[in-house]
Amino acid sequence: MQAAVFEGNGVLNVKEMPKPVIRKPNQVLLRVKAASICGSDLQALHVPPGQVIPVGTIMGHEFCGEVEAIGTEVTNVKLGDYVAVDTSEVCGTCEPCRAGFSNLCEQRICYGQNGDGGFAEYVVMPAHLLYPIPRSIPPYLAAQAEPLACVLNGMRKINPTPADRVVVYGAGPIGLTFIRLLELYGVQQIAVCQRSEGRRQLALECGATIGIDPTKQDVKETLLQAWGTTADIVIDTAGTASVPEDAVDILKFHGKLLLFGGNQNVISSLHPAAIVWKEIQVLGSFCAHNTFPMAIEILQNPDLGLERFLSARMKLSEIREAMELLETRQASRIVLYPDREIAD
Repeated sequence: MQAAVFEGNGVLNVKEMPKPVIRKPNQVLLRVKAASICGSDLQALHVPPGQVIPVGTIMGHEFCGEVEAIGTEVTNVKLGDYVAVDTSEVCGTCEPCRAGFSNLCEQRICYGQNGDGGFAEYVVMPAHLLYPIPRSIPPYLAAQAEPLACVLNGMRKINPTPADRVVVYGAGPIGLTFIRLLELYGVQQIAVCQRSEGRRQLALECGATIGIDPTKQDVKETLLQAWGTTADIVIDTAGTASVPEDAVDILKFHGKLLLFGGNQNVISSLHPAAIVWKEIQVLGSFCAHNTFPMAIEILQNPDLGLERFLSARMKLSEIREAMELLETRQASRIVLYPDREIAD
């Protein structure tokens, strides 16, 4: 089969690999239908990397597939099922898992990061990570179940109301997913901070009401002019050092700062006194946490509108070109079809 393999030092190559086989009774062989590229995939190819991936790993942790073979103990899916995939395997025995926070598992395996993933024609997965979904959800949307579940975990932490004024830093796929969900939650005032004019415009088309270029505009002054006040909630999807510092300045008292973007090379400086004086809540959000069923339910809502920022559907063999388009901000969300055909 064809697969995109990480070969170290920023190198990702599509090459012929052995088709995986079921080796355990609880495993399922999937024929991958579609896979989307995450910002963390781009970070893994930076030098030095923002995300660490072992050499030889087949990348891709956002994908959907069709069940082609099942192990002898599998009961939750059957041959031919169309499934969304939760790519986080947890141990269930470490302290975070036993405390009910399995997304923080100390032994976590993320297929596509430290285990073989979905930038391939086939992948073997544990059956309990698969969720049958209706055929009415097209593969390019089903592949986004994983990032949507992660964003929903963040949404539960900030619990926005229609009256909240929300600022989103970053208008990549995750930032745009937050914007779509914020609008679905009824939030009426959404500002986006994004340097790229194209992505800023796309954010406005996706539901943001104010677009700000933080390199050319004073964010706080722009918000005061537009809203007469500052933000109730700030969501950082960019993962850059300056955002947390800026967020503390533009948040109101009792405001919430959600840190979602993660880059291990970034170190930020915050003003502790400002956090104390305003009683700001600083919240981290990592991966999905019991939010996959919710994501699948919401994917069936035609008002969600994730297709608004789908830039292209491309072949697996074109993955490097796709990543270049994303790195240069010429595209937002790109979905790959490992079968080398542009599918519905």
